[in-house]
Order: sequence, then C-alpha cells, then structure tokens
Amino acid sequence: MKFNPVKVKILTVCYILILAGIIFIANRRSTAYILGFVGSIPFGDKLGHFFLMGILSFLVNLILDARDFGFGKIRYLLGSLIVAVIVTIEEFSQLFIRGRSFDWTDLVADFLGILVFGELARLACNKLFSSNEA
Repeated sequence: MKFNPVKVKILTVCYILILAGIIFIANRRSTAYILGFVGSIPFGDKLGHFFLMGILSFLVNLILDARDFGFGKIRYLLGSLIVAVIVTIEEFSQLFIRGRSFDWTDLVADFLGILVFGELARLACNKLFSSNEA
C-alpha cells in the first residue's frame, strides 16, 4: 500500500471540520439529539474523548511524518504536542461556556488518546519509510 500524503491531508481537514462541528453542537447544548447514544455505553464519554483526540493525533503526526524533538533521552512527537495544546485550550474554555463543564477525566482521556495514537503514527511512519527504502 502506497502512502498518499495529499489524501491524508484532505482526510485530516475533513476530520477537523467534523470535530469542530461536534464542539459547536456541544457548546450549544444540542448533543442529546445527535450523541445521546454515548451515554448508554459504559464510559462512552471517556472513550469518545480517547478515540476522537487519538485519531486527530494520529492524522496530524502522519502529516508531519512523525517528526519529533527531545529533551535529554525522551523524544516527543510534534503533532501530539500540537494536538495536546489545542485540546487543553478547548477543554479549559469550557469553564467559560454556560452549559459546559470542565472535567479533568475528559482531559486525561484526551491525553491518553493523543499519546497512544501518536505512537501508532510513529510506528506507521517508521514502517512506511522503511518499506519505501526497500
């Protein structure tokens, strides 16, 4: 399978638009009609945060070819850092939006998804680049 960076960029833009729509709907307190089923799934809200932000991290890291930077021996993915900063700002913004509530466990679920899916992107990029060299 050949990696097509243009398709990944288009997919990422579409995904970001979907996420923005979900956030917009949540800010208007209109999610009951669209996302009401999430409440019937055990830990549905946390799983939603984990997978939604994780997939975003995966896509952004793919676009950036899993570029990383480090402090000492620890390497951090640039895409994961970008997503984590944006997600943190969005979560804290809920403190100022009537009808929304900031929740630390949502932020933890976001960070776990960003970390896990970011590392999956790193593995995918390593596999893609090593297979392209062969």
